[in-house]
Amino acid sequence: MNTAGLFIHYLSDRTQRQSFLETRRCIEGRVRLERENNRQERLVMSILPRFLVLEMIADMAIMDEYLLPHQLHKIYIHHYRDVSILFADIIGFTSLSLILSAQDLVKTLNELFGRFDRLAEHQCLRIKILGDCYYCVSGVPEPQRGHARCCVEMGLSMINTIRYVRQELQQEVDMRIGVHSGSVLCGILGLQKWQFDIWSWDVDVANSLEAAGLPGKVHISQATLDCLGGIYETEAGHGQERSEFLRKHNIDTYLVRPASREDVQPPKARRPSYDETTWSAELPFGDILGKNFVRTADRFKVHWDFSGLFQ
Repeated sequence: MNTAGLFIHYLSDRTQRQSFLETRRCIEGRVRLERENNRQERLVMSILPRFLVLEMIADMAIMDEYLLPHQLHKIYIHHYRDVSILFADIIGFTSLSLILSAQDLVKTLNELFGRFDRLAEHQCLRIKILGDCYYCVSGVPEPQRGHARCCVEMGLSMINTIRYVRQELQQEVDMRIGVHSGSVLCGILGLQKWQFDIWSWDVDVANSLEAAGLPGKVHISQATLDCLGGIYETEAGHGQERSEFLRKHNIDTYLVRPASREDVQPPKARRPSYDETTWSAELPFGDILGKNFVRTADRFKVHWDFSGLFQ
């Protein structure tokens, strides 16, 4: 009886241990899968706006798995009224690219555009970066009553940031910024390589305002000035003298004059958690790989080699 009891106890204990190990492996696999899903979701949301990603995920969840690939394609286009579009371009970028090495140039752009993204985080939606051109929109996807003011404040902050960069690098660089208010169509196009963008006649106007702008000033249209309500000091922009598009469509323009500063200081943070008092390139993909990876990279001084991009 004792021998039989020991044998049964051994079999029972072995079975329980195996069940425990199987359950543990199942839980570990589920946690690992959830972690990878969250990482991939953050990766997609770093490329596409969150509201469109959530809409696409919801559509994919209700689709039948037996549908053909060409039947799954859907064009995600939305129309937004009462928005403001900001275009910004770096003046002196060509001379800067001749002076800096390829790696230093990419690090400088990464730091600069990273700061612009942080400035736009709660008031504007960054659309795209085209070389040294940066453009964003305010009023998408949530309506924003002060969309024009958000874009003007964004432009003034960008000018303040580029002043600090000019002081740090000892190079003649500046920002040329154009802002226009109107309506846009925004969405995702493409079957395999998705691309988010905005389209409308007002987008072309904002682009022309940037091209006809002056260094260190925000160039706005009459439509944007009407939305501001006279809270900024402006002067005649004379944009029609520098742009055939503005002259052809008889668009009056104005310049918002930023406060002059003799001693340029690092741009102040809008939020206490954002520290802009140091100039060091932000870690690429840090928000996707997680905080632990960022701490490890900072500890071991990870360097990113972009020297092959311009060869």
